[in-house]
Amino acid sequence: MATRSWIVPGPSQHEITDVARLRVQLVAGAVEVRTHDAPHVWVDVTDVSGNPLEMTVEGDRLTIGYPAIGWDGWVKRLTSYSSSDSARLTVHVPAATETSVATASAAVAITDVAEDLRLNTAAGSVEVTGCHGAATIRSASGRVTVTGQHGPVTVSTAAGRARVDGDVPRASVTTVAGAVEVTTTAETSKVDVATVSGAMRVVLPPGTGVSLSARTVSGAVRLDGQDRKSTGFGATTIEERTEGGICFLGARSVSGDLDVTRVAPALPGS
Repeated sequence: MATRSWIVPGPSQHEITDVARLRVQLVAGAVEVRTHDAPHVWVDVTDVSGNPLEMTVEGDRLTIGYPAIGWDGWVKRLTSYSSSDSARLTVHVPAATETSVATASAAVAITDVAEDLRLNTAAGSVEVTGCHGAATIRSASGRVTVTGQHGPVTVSTAAGRARVDGDVPRASVTTVAGAVEVTTTAETSKVDVATVSGAMRVVLPPGTGVSLSARTVSGAVRLDGQDRKSTGFGATTIEERTEGGICFLGARSVSGDLDVTRVAPALPGS
């Protein structure tokens, strides 16, 4: 397998052909990945501070980042990594490019990618817009926002707020203290939300049936604004079958409230 690598010490532009997979690892700064109609990958590096970046092409995978940190076991390394290294770059890729990004505090923005995404950060914000395929996102404290999604989503965060919306047939969102909001337009969906103290909100299309199992110690359980929490310490279960699809919903919390709302989409200009 042929391998090519080169050092990027400062602002520059790069065209790379025959890439089907992208991997980016940064400390601080920002990375934006967006699609274009060209068959190649175009990398626009606008800022590099500290150590230079390295780009490596191995087979059909392009890797951009700091190899000194190590590509394996990135979680422990990035969380404890103390460095002033920072870079800002935009990567234009064909839509069918599998994408993986890991950062310490660098912000991540992904737009219109059609293949699966794997995004990991310690403290950077994550924004995913208009993507297809499965999105798997892990964050310690960064805010996570997924909008216009077409495909399943898995989000795990400690303190960051997590918001997911789109045509999402399956969503799993877990946080410790951050708030959770999931809005799906899918006719049939499976949603799992869990938190210790953060508020949980799930928005479904009007007329959607609900098969709900919610376990909470002191948090409220509300469906369309009505308190439906069961007495005692057992799970709150609700079965409402309709002809308008169904959401299989599981929720867990200690003190976080759960609000499930079935609303019509907003009219343009409202």
